Formats: sequence, structure tokens, C-alpha cells
Amino acid sequence: MKYIISLLFILQAIINCDHFAIAQNPMRDTHRCRGGDFKSNIQKIRDSALDKLLALLKKNSSYNGFYHSQEGAKPEEQVSASFLCTPKVHSLCECCFKNVVASLRKGCPKQNEGVAWGSYNFNTCIVRYSTGRKILSVLDDWAWHSSFFPDDFVQAVELEKTVDSLASKLKEQAAGGDALKKYAQGSVNYDNDELSLFMVMQCTPDLTKGDCVKCLSKASVELRSCCTRKKIFIARVVSTNCYAWYSHVSFFTPPSRFDSNDCS
Repeated sequence: MKYIISLLFILQAIINCDHFAIAQNPMRDTHRCRGGDFKSNIQKIRDSALDKLLALLKKNSSYNGFYHSQEGAKPEEQVSASFLCTPKVHSLCECCFKNVVASLRKGCPKQNEGVAWGSYNFNTCIVRYSTGRKILSVLDDWAWHSSFFPDDFVQAVELEKTVDSLASKLKEQAAGGDALKKYAQGSVNYDNDELSLFMVMQCTPDLTKGDCVKCLSKASVELRSCCTRKKIFIARVVSTNCYAWYSHVSFFTPPSRFDSNDCS
């Protein structure tokens, strides 16, 4: 009974929050910035590029998980922005975007580059922008973030091996996607079928297959370092271009389950 209550608490915390408790950083920071401050006119261009992402998302209900926008007439003032989220879950991704872009604007008010991560009802999303350089079809490696509940463990023997094995399979599936979607999910039973593991991996689909594999391979290494060796119950690693997320409770969301635009 104590285990069940603890599990329900974890699930409710994930649903109600846009982040996990961060073991290394209790400040719960879910964004990264780099570069100097830009001028006020570029800030307006940046905000316009981010607003355009939301407009594209609202316009297309057959959302495949990725949008890119670019604003600014002069090369040195051009701002590229992108948004990644779970495919085919339109309303949830819209809610996730609104939450995360607010965090990005607040956390990186004037920096030349920024990325923010969040989740909404078990769906991870990534919003980022860059000033003066294009980010489409470019694998960036400057920002990574690990999130997990540091005090919630699973009594498992083969967790590390199982996550590595499933991740190896899913990263190839995700990387083998097309220019619209590079996403894979899967599950497996382990420890004599006593435990079930669920996992999702996704890349921005503008990446080549090789770059997607590189990104997800590093995510797998980060998961091993932060979480599976410590028997963490649920964990996620995110970067500028991809993420990997595992759990011992299913977080696969049927697209038809949510059709409301209410983000409360």
C-alpha cells in the first residue's frame, strides 16, 4: 500500500508540474541561455519568431511534432526558432508550448540563444531560438538537462542493462524516421517479468539519421550516468535536438484521449 501511494504521488506531481525535481540543481531550472545580450529590436524579432511557431501549431491539427520559423530581414538580425513535441497530440503540445515559451522568454530575456524544456501530461516539448545563425538541420550540443525524482528508486537488478538495450533499439527506429517525424516508443518486461519499462525517444526531424543517432546515443549515456546506475524510477534527459525518457509507469498518451484546448 505504501508503494502504491508513493507511485500515485509521483504521477500526480508529473501531471501538475512542468518539471521534475532536479537532484543536481534544486533550483529546478529548465532553460539554458548563451551569448551576449541582443538589441531591443532583435528581441522583438525573437518574440515574433516564437509567436509564429504557436501560429503554425494552431493552424495545423495534423501536427507531426516539429515546427521551425525564421524572422528578420538582415542576416545579422535573423532569428531562427523551433519547437519539438510528441507527434499527433495537438492540444497537449499547444499547452506544453505555452508553458515552455513563457519560461524561455523569462529565463533568456535578451541572450542571443536560448532553449527551454518542459512537459505537459507526460508529453515532453523543446522550444529554442538562435540569433544570427540558422539552427535548422544543425546538430547542437551546447545544452543538456537531466531531470528525475532523486529519492524514488526501483528495486531492480537489470535496470541499466534493460534501458541500454531498449534505447539502442528505439534510437535506430527514431533516426530512421522521415523529415516530418523522428519518434519512437517501446516497452519491455524485465527482471523475470516482474517489472515493466516504458521508453520514448525523439529527435528534431530536420536532423540527418546519423546526427539523430549521435544525439540519442549521448542521451543514453546521460541516462546511464544520472539515473539507471542509481536505480531511479523515472528519468528524462533532454537537449537542444532530442530527448530520451523512461518510466516504470506507462506514459504513452492515446491521441484521441485529449481534444480540449484547456491548458489548466
